Amino acid sequence: MQNIYPLFEHNRILKKELLEALRDYSFLHTQIEYQEYGQGILRGCDIRAENGEIIIGPGIIKYGQMICLMKEGGRVAYEPVGQLQYLKIKIEAKDFSPAYRVYEMKLVLDTNGNMEENEFELCRFHLKKGAKLRTQYTCLSDMETEYDTVNPIYASWGGLGGPGLSPVITRYFAERILESDNSSPEDRSFALLCLSQPGAVPMKVLSAYMGQRIGGEIQTGVSNTNMFHAMCTIADQLNGGIKKNFVKGKGRHMILVD
Repeated sequence: MQNIYPLFEHNRILKKELLEALRDYSFLHTQIEYQEYGQGILRGCDIRAENGEIIIGPGIIKYGQMICLMKEGGRVAYEPVGQLQYLKIKIEAKDFSPAYRVYEMKLVLDTNGNMEENEFELCRFHLKKGAKLRTQYTCLSDMETEYDTVNPIYASWGGLGGPGLSPVITRYFAERILESDNSSPEDRSFALLCLSQPGAVPMKVLSAYMGQRIGGEIQTGVSNTNMFHAMCTIADQLNGGIKKNFVKGKGRHMILVD
């Protein structure tokens, strides 16, 4: 096996094998980097609401085994419709030539909560007439507010080994931990891990921490909502001055009240 790296110098012509090496390196690099990740959003796709539009930043999405780049992001106009709306990324594979396949990406906002296999949820919201959509939260549980609030809990993120939880949630949770005087060293270590991740924290890591921290039976592969509610429980404990010891086994769980 060998790796060929072209030398870019003045008046040097790149031969066919060098062009092929450039093609293979740029294409295979991302394929190998994300081969163990679940299908869904991998990076970016930041969301904000502004002047009647939802603005979506550039991002990387895994569809099947293909890595698709949304290079420019996009904008979607919204208005109240009296029910939940779902903002999605839809990817369609089209064969225009025997030599290549095109993966076409588009943003879709509709009221259909059923995701097709080529659709990935970015967020959902229920906007009341006359209200403004918001992406700023007063606390972690505020993300689940029923009306006029962008809800990222169900976003289709892909993490190492399977589905993931939106980094918007884990980073917000981590920042609350670091702000609290009641957080333990274990809490702070977990918070730093969340903040250092460029994408979604693996579900296995989240479930291990949550299971220890609240003493529940949280297992790998639980739903995003269960994981989110576990985070809200911990955030409330830290905010209320309550700490729970990390207790293993079937013994009693001790609660210390400051």
